[in-house]
Amino acid sequence: MSTNDASLASASNSAGSLTIDWTINRSTDPNQCNQSVVSDFDIIVTTPSGATVDEVMQRCVDGVMTMALSPGAYAGNAVLLDAAGNERTTWLSIDPFTILSDSDLMISVDFPANSFQ
Repeated sequence: MSTNDASLASASNSAGSLTIDWTINRSTDPNQCNQSVVSDFDIIVTTPSGATVDEVMQRCVDGVMTMALSPGAYAGNAVLLDAAGNERTTWLSIDPFTILSDSDLMISVDFPANSFQ
C-alpha cells in the first residue's frame, strides 16, 4: 500500500493518470470527514478481471488525489476509513475505465449516508 500526497504517484511505465475526487453526501466540505469520523480515503485499482494493480490512501480532507497508471483498462473499489484503519463505509465500486497515454481521467465518487456502517 502506498500513500499519496496529492501529487502524481510514481510508477514505472506510466504514461497516463487517474484523478479521483470524493464527496460525502455530495458535499465537498472537508468538515464532513471529521463529522463522519473518517480519516482516509482508500482506493484499490484493479484489472477488469479483478487483479489488484495498486492501492492508494489519501487523507479524507484532501478530497482529491492523482495517481499514475499505465495505459489500459481498469476498475476499482473505494472506501472511507477511520484513524485506526477500520472501514467506515461499504466499499463502492468504480465502473471500468480506460487510461490513455498522456492524459488524465477524472472520476468522482460520492459516499451517501446509507454507505456508512
